[in-house]
Amino acid sequence: MAVVTIHIQHHGLPTLKVPKGTSVEWKNLDPVPHAVETARDASYYFNAGALLPGDVSSPILFEELGSVDYYCRYHPHMKGTVTVVESGNVEVGPPGSGTGHHAKHYHGFVTGGGTPDRLYMSHTPIIADPRHHFQIVLLGCLVEDSDRQAYLDLRNSDYGQKRVDTFHDHLALEDIGNGTVKELPHCSLTYEVDGRNRLVPGTQADSVKIRIEKVLHFHVFEPDIPFPDGLEYIIYGDDADVFIDHKINRAPGFHSVARLKSAPDFWSPGGPSTGGFKVPSKKIRDVSPVVIRRAAIVDNAFHLVWMPPPGVLRPSPQDPLIKRDGAPAKHAVVLDDGRTSEIEIEAEGFLHFDVRLLNYGVFIQ
Repeated sequence: MAVVTIHIQHHGLPTLKVPKGTSVEWKNLDPVPHAVETARDASYYFNAGALLPGDVSSPILFEELGSVDYYCRYHPHMKGTVTVVESGNVEVGPPGSGTGHHAKHYHGFVTGGGTPDRLYMSHTPIIADPRHHFQIVLLGCLVEDSDRQAYLDLRNSDYGQKRVDTFHDHLALEDIGNGTVKELPHCSLTYEVDGRNRLVPGTQADSVKIRIEKVLHFHVFEPDIPFPDGLEYIIYGDDADVFIDHKINRAPGFHSVARLKSAPDFWSPGGPSTGGFKVPSKKIRDVSPVVIRRAAIVDNAFHLVWMPPPGVLRPSPQDPLIKRDGAPAKHAVVLDDGRTSEIEIEAEGFLHFDVRLLNYGVFIQ
């Protein structure tokens, strides 16, 4: 029995033509749940059920000639058709367009880079929200002269190359991946002052324009795949700035963005460019889930305080590649092209390190 896997993506359901006796299964590649079913009075009724991001449905066998429409219960505008013919090859039509409004949300980007022409923007993912199931690295450029000057002033101040956050509302991240969105017109730029985020002096909230010059990295999380046999990293930047991000696909995990003091030996000069490497000696191990009792503290006023998630109490948690004593750490790595090298990781500073949002944690201050 032939089984064909059909991808649901870009919020559209494909039109199919399949030979009689074909079984079809649907895989949801969108960041939100979908369903695959027909109307109850359809000539050939089927219901493949709800599909969370990354899920694959049970196969549906098509044995009756003819056409039947199907749709997504959660997004009725998503419609497709399955046509069963006597024989021939499977044909898959383009997915429907869809509006994608349900995928839009408020997004943050950890931003580095010494000049307003080269902003390196790393999206902050959230496992508990499918609208944030993306790891994205962008090369951006500030558009307005006043914002460009404000950014330069900050970088030339004592603040230096520390973390800047870019926030943008009402954005569907998949529209960045497919090239629909090429400008972020309503951004806010913030930096940290006395432990709090404040607007970069000289900028206004929700009014900073950033042009996306290049998508350096883009992938959707695949929560059902096993952990790799070594920690994977994305490396990107240019002659002046080189960054590494831990590559993520599922929980448990961590999101780490670090600026290196110097480029590793294998890094090609020039840029902006991107690449990747694996560190076989460092791994995330998949273990059976256990039930952990929540710890609590009761003070004299009988206030109950739940312990915050891991990583909250440490002001500067460190990436596993960095030695805790601050000494240079050397690691044997395998590059994306298969070459092996020894890389010395010396981070000038962590722009970002998070374990909460990648482990279903929610912390309310």
